[in-house]
Amino acid sequence: MAVQAGEQTQEVRRSFGLRMVVAVLGLLATFLTSVLAVRTLDARAATGFLAVLGALMLGPMVGRLGLGQHAIRAIAAAASPAEVAAQVLAHLRAVALLSLVTAPAVAWVATAVVRDDRALVVALVAALIVLETLRLTISDVYAAVGRIRWSVAATHHSRSVLALLAMVVVVLVQGGRTTLVALLTVYAATSVVLLAVMLLRLPLRARVRGARWWSPMAAAVAGGAWLFTVELGAFLVGRGDVWLAGWAFPGDQALLYSTASVLAMQVTVLEGLANIAITPVAARLEAQGRRDRVLALLSAAATVSSAVTVVLVAAAWLLAPQVLTLYGAGLDDAAPYLSVLATGGLGMAVFGSCAVLLVVTGHGRTAARAVGVALLVVVPAAVLAAQLGGPLALALVSATATVVLFGSYAVVCRRTFGTAPLPGLQLRHSLRVLAGREPDHVAAR
Repeated sequence: MAVQAGEQTQEVRRSFGLRMVVAVLGLLATFLTSVLAVRTLDARAATGFLAVLGALMLGPMVGRLGLGQHAIRAIAAAASPAEVAAQVLAHLRAVALLSLVTAPAVAWVATAVVRDDRALVVALVAALIVLETLRLTISDVYAAVGRIRWSVAATHHSRSVLALLAMVVVVLVQGGRTTLVALLTVYAATSVVLLAVMLLRLPLRARVRGARWWSPMAAAVAGGAWLFTVELGAFLVGRGDVWLAGWAFPGDQALLYSTASVLAMQVTVLEGLANIAITPVAARLEAQGRRDRVLALLSAAATVSSAVTVVLVAAAWLLAPQVLTLYGAGLDDAAPYLSVLATGGLGMAVFGSCAVLLVVTGHGRTAARAVGVALLVVVPAAVLAAQLGGPLALALVSATATVVLFGSYAVVCRRTFGTAPLPGLQLRHSLRVLAGREPDHVAAR
């Protein structure tokens, strides 16, 4: 068992390292993409494009209904290649049907700020959401079976890099100005090509027998529904404010706030990467009864993520005006919003591992209840803040909402397990745990 745990820790290190490299490139690409949109589109179209970036987070969450994390748990527990293939097919069929039904609605809401060519924009965004949903689920499948490179290649970070390169070419060809429809068309074309490549190595060669195709699909949907609430809560406190800003504020203020919110989310990238890398391994360790090792890995990840996030938040407070000027004249007015929203990201870094623990141990329903209670408080507060207080008030409430939501996971973990994977002060020790250089009995302390 110690050998298996050591090998799985090595998987965490390889996965995290590769994801980190690709994520840095992806974050840079997302940043440059948003700069490109703001500089080449008018204010309303640019706000619409930033809202679409939010839709590409929410749409797959709705379309997958928690099935990504459920797929990781189900595939990790599969006893044979045939069972793996059955789970893959069930989950892909489920997300395909769900995304085809829900994507148009998400696209319609996300593009409320758009005025020109609205129907075409909605169609393009809906197609993007379906493509994104399928590809991200495939990424989870590859992660579950240990194909790290293929899993990373299917992430949104990889797509962001490819899409940026294609959009730069289009903007140059069009003489430095473009349209929202043109940018979205390039995004969709890039997603189609990447999805086609990602289908090549899916573990589907084993023959699937037994129940009719809709039975495992229905079981997958039922298992993932509670996990969807967890993902929805993360979106609402992380990017839902962009949509709220587009609805509540005039065009110039909405653009300022949306730009700040998109940038602020980048401070939580390490937390997200660490959890993605650890979740498949944690699910397998939990299936082996190694919860002590799960807690050790999650606590180490929380420590490292929190330390890096603190540095990034400090940088946001110090350098926000300079970074925002890259978007164009006057965008540095969004600096206070960026600083406040980035500070709220500390809640994700400190408490995010608690959500992973609840998911891999099969307590998704308990986590969903915590999310529901938190959202009953923070969503009305955010709407009131936007209507009555303006952008800065919304930023303050959004930052607080992030801390409250993710803090609720820690409370639930304490009540359920008597402990929670929270950050500590031993950064070097945590790095050694994630690198697989600590013995099990030391790592579990």
